[in-house]
Amino acid sequence: MGTIAYIDHLLRNPGQIILDLKDGAKAGKVTAAGFKVFLTLTVIYGLIMGSQSLFHGHGHGWTYSVAAAIKLPLLFLLTLAICMPLVYVLNVLIGAREQFKVIFGLLISSLAVTSILLASCALILAFFMLSTKSYAFIKLLNVIVFSVAGLYGVWYLSRSMHWMASKVGEEPPQQRPNVGTIITWWLITYGIVGTQMAWMMRPFIGSPGTPFSIFRAQESNFYVDVGKAIYKMLMGG
Repeated sequence: MGTIAYIDHLLRNPGQIILDLKDGAKAGKVTAAGFKVFLTLTVIYGLIMGSQSLFHGHGHGWTYSVAAAIKLPLLFLLTLAICMPLVYVLNVLIGAREQFKVIFGLLISSLAVTSILLASCALILAFFMLSTKSYAFIKLLNVIVFSVAGLYGVWYLSRSMHWMASKVGEEPPQQRPNVGTIITWWLITYGIVGTQMAWMMRPFIGSPGTPFSIFRAQESNFYVDVGKAIYKMLMGG
């Protein structure tokens, strides 16, 4: 199956993806295909995301683009590594009791879906980068894009976990913890860890007039910074 066909299959047939992951002969191929999609598309989005300096001649050239292309996949993978034990435990609690390789493959598939949403917004991001010099606006636009892509990715994971839970055999539903509540806690935890990880790994875009650096000193927090960016944008910054 070609990459484009696999992307379409991934978006349209999550139930079949799970069945393939449960098949020992297909699980490795499905996980590898999802990882290939995730890695390729996050690198592409990272290259565009870090191009603000390049487009407007801030003097950093390709440095932020290359750095963002490397750091963006790492951001998702580190967040996944931190949250993976929790999602496996939650899988047991909701009653699906799938093997670790199935859960891992499902998580990679959800990352692939997230990367597909990011890539679909890449040209929109590039258009606004070319048409405005507002650093605050571009930063907020990326926050919005990541929020939409991340929410869709965890919704995809949530729907898949519900699907697995619905296949549990004889155990009465009332004896299992509420599936929706458990998955909601997972989504909250994943979101908090992901935003904090992104804050720790900044900058991804590069502030005009600021020397290039791989990482910045830890200060304030993600939510305060977003509030400042909204204020600067409204003030014409």
